[in-house]
Amino acid sequence: MNVALNVRNTYEDFVLEKDIMFFRVGEHGLVSFHGKNYNIKKRMSSEEVSGLTENPKFFKVNTDCYANIAKISGIQDGKVYFEMKSGETKYTAITKLRQFRLKELLQMTKEQAQ
Repeated sequence: MNVALNVRNTYEDFVLEKDIMFFRVGEHGLVSFHGKNYNIKKRMSSEEVSGLTENPKFFKVNTDCYANIAKISGIQDGKVYFEMKSGETKYTAITKLRQFRLKELLQMTKEQAQ
């Protein structure tokens, strides 16, 4: 008997809002996506990069890095920390001005959810 398994390949078929904690935009359309235990680099067109950077579910934390608002677990000492089930945490740096704006945004999001 042949059984077809529907296994999703995270490296090729990731869901941006669900699987990615943050991404960085590099030169010539190279985008680096950071998930729980992997990093994926993809070359994208300028239209695709514009679509990513304009996504309201991601917040620009510094010049080339966008964080998934839903995956943020905390902000402290110039770093944005992301939810992790294991003992290790992933984080990225954030500027002071954007740190203040992100905290306000997270507070508003929390209030709207209640």
